[in-house]
Amino acid sequence: MNEFEKFDILSVSERALKRKKEGKYVVNGSSGTLYYENGEIVSYKEADNYLISNFNKFLSYGPQLGPKEYKDGFLSWIFEEDLLRLKQNKNIAFTSSSGGTEALFIAFKSLAKTHTILLSSIRWPNYDTICEEANIKFEIFNFFTKDFKFDFIDLEDKINKINNKKILLIINDPCQNPTGFNFTSEDYDRLFSLINKYNDKITLLLDLAYLDYSSSRKMIIKKIVDAPIKTPLYLAISASKSFGYYGLRMGALIVLFSKNEKDIYSENFKKIIRGTISSSNHLANGGLGLFFKDLKAVEKVKVEIFSQTERLLKLGEGIKEILKEKNIKFYPYSSGFYITFIKENAPLYLSYLESKNIFFTLIDETTIRIAISSLKESDLAYLKENL
Repeated sequence: MNEFEKFDILSVSERALKRKKEGKYVVNGSSGTLYYENGEIVSYKEADNYLISNFNKFLSYGPQLGPKEYKDGFLSWIFEEDLLRLKQNKNIAFTSSSGGTEALFIAFKSLAKTHTILLSSIRWPNYDTICEEANIKFEIFNFFTKDFKFDFIDLEDKINKINNKKILLIINDPCQNPTGFNFTSEDYDRLFSLINKYNDKITLLLDLAYLDYSSSRKMIIKKIVDAPIKTPLYLAISASKSFGYYGLRMGALIVLFSKNEKDIYSENFKKIIRGTISSSNHLANGGLGLFFKDLKAVEKVKVEIFSQTERLLKLGEGIKEILKEKNIKFYPYSSGFYITFIKENAPLYLSYLESKNIFFTLIDETTIRIAISSLKESDLAYLKENL
């Protein structure tokens, strides 16, 4: 077993669980699952009730792109008061998906013949796997400058070096996995300006998996709705992440495109879905579609999600203070499930932490990810003493 296999999420979680069964106090910062302080997975009963009570209604095959109630409801959930303006300015192609991962796969697969993917140097490792399965080549640009700003200069340099194909640029924002970095409003303006500079060479895909747990949610949605870019804008969304249904895969791939352009996307999406999972997850998006129609229930869940977002921010700020006190450098964290710090010989340090019953995951030889989402407030004091 190499170092990366030893410190991947499954291996680390297994060791943490074993140590916990031995009666030890364990800080398990490995899982990208959101937990309450009592150790239970965060979920929202107003949504749960619709899925559970309507189980038998949605055992049939579902429409390939998802039921209308799911599409309409999810679009309203995402864009809120900006949806009407979006519909006035753009056409919308929509397909339900088995989580954010399948949304990404559908996008990658549909553009594989004509595009090269451009990924950031610090990224969710599964992007690489999805590229391999979708048979699409990818290139890497540097994510951060030396002063921890988004590296637009290296991004443009890599764009200029890709000559033979168009580019699908992947930006995981907000709450970038694994750093918790968020684009500013100015970053979005610069990004859109860069895309337009190259006419139709660059297509942007925003991976919005953590949108609902971001401190900049409203700003991002307004930027998306008003995006001045000429090329189609792809959005990968994870309802599984938003609602705590990690094992019940649900999400969406959305394409926003010009009113003057025909929908060339939906039929392609249907073909990919037909050749992979056959049809949408009717059990998942059927029940959630009914939930979306209950506006009082929707509002209650939004309030609860905001509360969890605030709790994550508090935990994140606590971790940042500990890292500063220990003189450990970390990447910019604004909100979300993760924070990532820098440590020479990271595998050796992770082994040391595990001797103290602290479990994190390895990003590379000098980078370690803490899953704030799986921590409790009581863990902060233990980390302050043992980190």
